[in-house]
Amino acid sequence: MSRKHLQPLEILHQMEQDVLSADTSLPEEIIVAEQWVGLSYRVGKLQFVSSMDQISEVVPSAPFAVVPRSQSWLRGIANVRGQLLTVVDLQDFLGMEPVNVDQYSRLIVINNALLSCCLLVSRLQGLRHFDPVGDSCDTGELGNQLAGFVTGALGREKEKWLVFDTDRLVDERGFLNAAA
Repeated sequence: MSRKHLQPLEILHQMEQDVLSADTSLPEEIIVAEQWVGLSYRVGKLQFVSSMDQISEVVPSAPFAVVPRSQSWLRGIANVRGQLLTVVDLQDFLGMEPVNVDQYSRLIVINNALLSCCLLVSRLQGLRHFDPVGDSCDTGELGNQLAGFVTGALGREKEKWLVFDTDRLVDERGFLNAAA
């Protein structure tokens, strides 16, 4: 029966019949593994990844004013979008060589209500998506300085990222005591 000669009510009835006669099975439910998303960056020769919940933003290294009589790892104070932030050299804090600030250096602004702070890192590697179960691996030997901040490791294809917890860093007494 051609739809051109039918009245509107007849057309709707025909459409209803077409739908009812079609396959009524529901689409397959596909279960997708939950992914953990983190920001990866280099600290010395180590690769770190931190949860996106712990990071507010990432900005290129901004000029900062030196704070006298402070620890060497407290590099200074920077004005980031009108907000004064403490700049902490994460490599230096962890007992490594201080970051050589260059075009690749970045400031990772920590998302913490109690502390306005950013971490100076030598290289940003971007977002990484992991299967928290399938990509979990051994952290290996961690020095005393790292052990309190690393909560695990995620790896894939012969690469390993240490999960760095910035909340633990902010809670560390030595981190809060920046006076020399």
